[in-house]
Amino acid sequence: MDDRAQKRDLVLAPSEYAYMQDVTKGIVKTYTGPTVINPTAQERPVRFDAGTKHFEPCGLEEAVQQIAIAPEGYYLTLKNPSTKNDHPPFGGVYPSPDLEVGRKININGPCSFALWPGQIVKLVQGHHLRSNQYLLVRVYNEDEARKNWGKAVIKPAGDGAPEAPVAQAPQDLTVGKLLIIKGTDVSFYIPPTGVGVVADDDGLYVRDALTLERLEYCILVDQNGKKRYERGPQVVFPEPTETFIQKDQHRKFRAVELNEIQGLHIKIIAPYEDGGKAYKEGDEIFLTGKDAAIYFPREEHSLVRYDGRDKHFATAVPAGEARYVMNRKTGAIHMARGPLMLLPNPVDEVIVRRILSDRECETWYPGNDEALTYNRQLRRLADAAPTTRAGVVSEGDYQRANRVQQQQRGGKAPLPASQSVAMDASAVSRDVPAMVGDVVERGSSYTQPRTIVFNTKFEGVPNVNVWVGYAVMVVDKSGNRRVEVGPRNLLLEYDETLEILELSTGRPKSTDRLLRTSFLRVLNNRVGDTCEVETADHVRITLEYSLRVNFTGESEKWFEVENYVKLLCDHVRSVLKGQIKKLPVEQFYKQAVDIVRDGILGKASEGSPRPGMRFAENGMVVTDVEVLEVGIDDDRIATLLAQAQHEAVESSITLLRAERSLEVTQQQEGIARSMAEARTATQTRLAELEIEQAKAKLSVALAALAGEVQQHQRRQEANTAKVAAIAVEHEGQLVREKATHEQRQALSRVDQELKLAALKAEVDAVVARFEAAQGGFSEALLALSHEETLVKVAEALSVQQIVGGRNFVEVVDKMFAGTPLAGVLERIKGNDEA
Repeated sequence: MDDRAQKRDLVLAPSEYAYMQDVTKGIVKTYTGPTVINPTAQERPVRFDAGTKHFEPCGLEEAVQQIAIAPEGYYLTLKNPSTKNDHPPFGGVYPSPDLEVGRKININGPCSFALWPGQIVKLVQGHHLRSNQYLLVRVYNEDEARKNWGKAVIKPAGDGAPEAPVAQAPQDLTVGKLLIIKGTDVSFYIPPTGVGVVADDDGLYVRDALTLERLEYCILVDQNGKKRYERGPQVVFPEPTETFIQKDQHRKFRAVELNEIQGLHIKIIAPYEDGGKAYKEGDEIFLTGKDAAIYFPREEHSLVRYDGRDKHFATAVPAGEARYVMNRKTGAIHMARGPLMLLPNPVDEVIVRRILSDRECETWYPGNDEALTYNRQLRRLADAAPTTRAGVVSEGDYQRANRVQQQQRGGKAPLPASQSVAMDASAVSRDVPAMVGDVVERGSSYTQPRTIVFNTKFEGVPNVNVWVGYAVMVVDKSGNRRVEVGPRNLLLEYDETLEILELSTGRPKSTDRLLRTSFLRVLNNRVGDTCEVETADHVRITLEYSLRVNFTGESEKWFEVENYVKLLCDHVRSVLKGQIKKLPVEQFYKQAVDIVRDGILGKASEGSPRPGMRFAENGMVVTDVEVLEVGIDDDRIATLLAQAQHEAVESSITLLRAERSLEVTQQQEGIARSMAEARTATQTRLAELEIEQAKAKLSVALAALAGEVQQHQRRQEANTAKVAAIAVEHEGQLVREKATHEQRQALSRVDQELKLAALKAEVDAVVARFEAAQGGFSEALLALSHEETLVKVAEALSVQQIVGGRNFVEVVDKMFAGTPLAGVLERIKGNDEA
């Protein structure tokens, strides 16, 4: 709580204001900054809720509000202005004035003011228009609109452009009148009071007009049902009461391209004249590429569509073949001989097939079962043909029947090689986009009587209950996907299915036995796993832990990984193995939990929690880790670590006891310490002299050993030279015995090298032992202050004892036997044996 809240007063800045209500009278006062509010016991701070239109009590700090500010290029829409059209002056307290409740005014920026109690303000950016954009405005107050029309901010489009038509007030400004502000006339617009800009369904004020390119058109429909067709290239602005006709979210469409073997069946729905020819309502025409290579729909035309197809294609009739063409009005049939591209006029003509009886098939095509089957099929089709041509099978009927049979078999009906597309329903290409405009649908198949199905077993819609914290992905056959998050009762469309996840199970997690489910736990998901790791000193450790997982971010990414458990466990194992491989077993065993949590969740910085482990593949985040068990696979190492832990505890206890004893004996030892310091100084100096003497004797002994090694090497070199001389002298005699002598020489050299290596190793060992004993050597030599000990050292270090057949270690053992140095030599031996 800050200082001004403790003092029960409120300081308002120049751009702030607040409301205070008198609880005894209900009067609301307006305080504007800069000022200080010292509320009394009868006053309470309030805020005006624009949604409920009520004054809501609030805290003193919450009562502070920002004044309404409109910069240049913006305007404010103020509801409930005061009767005097004034605003609270800055730096004071003012009672509530009379308001014109329900009235709304527009105030152009730049401006800033506080609001009277009960006023509502909305900041709107001025409307910038491009040449292909427009505004839809509505008159909500006729008198204010006429009076303030000239106060509108209007910038004509382009420099030096003439005054925009919208600058002059229209004659008709009745309430509710809609007007269009075109971007071709105005580049910037702020409405005056009495006129408001209408937002679209997305809450946007500026709307896009439709830009048509060449060979494009659009259709607009008015509220009275009248349609307007516009061709490109141009920018089409709708009238206030017009809307664009859309198909598949498109507002503009391509014109239909035709050639001489393509055509469109058109129904005249309104009389008109074109090229001196009059058309009356109800007429039907067939337009081909000869009549119009590019066809634009028009208001008087309605396309006749057969089975969802628009364009008709000609049928290829090769030489030596022919087609039957029937007049739909008279029933007369004539034969069209090839070669030609047959494009019948669907208004009057249709291609039909002749039906042969079984006898005709047997006599004309003896033994041809295919012909018999084909004509029997035609007879079945003739029974179901439309009544206008009963008993006759058109080309479209036959192609339609083949298409149905192929669909039942799971294939697609091929077109005959003799024709591109047959007439009637089959003569319309499905590859051409459907015509947009007035279309007359015509079916040419037999309609079966409707029947009633009483079996409702499969009529129910499947539903799925998605629980709290779970999510499912719904997929349809079109490839559309969406994620539904619980709690929700989900009803599936006919072509919708649920995505299936295959999750690893077991401990450790593996894909040997997968769990198949459609439900994904997105909140507080727990995944348990075990991991076998190896420390830097090659000790295998088994970790058992539990991971808490959440899914965040875009929900569609949650299901992009089919087996998120495998992804999670594999990555966590990799991180743990790499982290623990750098540490010895003792260090890891002491801090196992912290090391595992730091490796997976990251280290927490000051004032912020651990970042967690994030997976960009599916939005998965590991938020917590619980280490359940840390097991060492080697029982001996586990026992040693346990013993070390016990020893550490015992050492701590011993240390505590020693500290208590120290406190008791500190005063007792204080007096004895002064006496002992003088004697200790003398003994220390004597010990230093004895240590220097011992070091000198050790140097002599090491020098003697080095001389012995050199003498032995010289003897070996002399022997080698002697053997070489003998080999030269008896070279002729040793030809046959060459192999034997070479082998003996090799054995002799190996034996010599072994002896040299053994002697060198003995010397190195002696040096290493003395270096290992150096740490406690000075303390042990303190005991040499006794005369009998010095006598033993002198006798033992005599040259006769060392040069004699005795080993140096034996000499040193005998020399220091019965002295404190005996323990040092035992540790040296122990280190050497180890």
